[in-house]
Amino acid sequence: MSKNIEVLLRAKETTELFKPKSVPQKCSEPRLPSKPTEAVGSAEEADLVQQVFLLPAREVPRVVVFYGVGEVDGAIGICARAAENLANQTGSSVCVVEGHFHAPSVHGYFGVSNSRGLTDAILEPGPIQDFVCPLPESNLSVLSAGSRCGEAHALWKSESLRARMEELRSKFSYVLIYCSHANRHVDAMLLGQIADGVILILESMVTRRETARTVKENLDAANVKILAAVLNNHSYSIPENLYRKL
Repeated sequence: MSKNIEVLLRAKETTELFKPKSVPQKCSEPRLPSKPTEAVGSAEEADLVQQVFLLPAREVPRVVVFYGVGEVDGAIGICARAAENLANQTGSSVCVVEGHFHAPSVHGYFGVSNSRGLTDAILEPGPIQDFVCPLPESNLSVLSAGSRCGEAHALWKSESLRARMEELRSKFSYVLIYCSHANRHVDAMLLGQIADGVILILESMVTRRETARTVKENLDAANVKILAAVLNNHSYSIPENLYRKL
């Protein structure tokens, strides 16, 4: 579990690097759940959900891609816990989707089968519910990579991918897609174009600023909106309680 993350769009030193081209105007008061729920993971992870999904806005993002930029330790956990917090706080239906076919990990995190998933749904007929795995006693569901990841090179060119994403949008209140190594694979860029926006996940002391800037520029060029950026495994050079007062 990530012990410390920082939502970079709220940090003064990184605002210009990750500033989205267009962000809906938001009110100051968040939309809170009808009854308190215990946060999954750290307070920062719960705050990420509040800042991205639960502040009133003209256009609330419902389909969001979590991009791990390079090698990020525990990036899947940040996406998964965001989905869990979103499901808990809103009581709405949430689906976590595997978008990293080169090394799928969503099914392993949630302990579900990977025998059928998104790749099968793209290449086979049937309603999307046939490929989604609902988690017991939860409003959270998982769509794993599935059994046909070896055919990934053809999947991204298929109109069926976009159609399946729109089907997910119609069936679930929120769809969170995990896709790692945004600076290496074109699939991350294509998913970002289908989604309402992306959240970049960077690794503290590992992800180079130049790499992050290149990814940001590539996303801008592809007309993909950056909703937030998260710095994983962030350590504070001064006591954390003092840092938060700066």
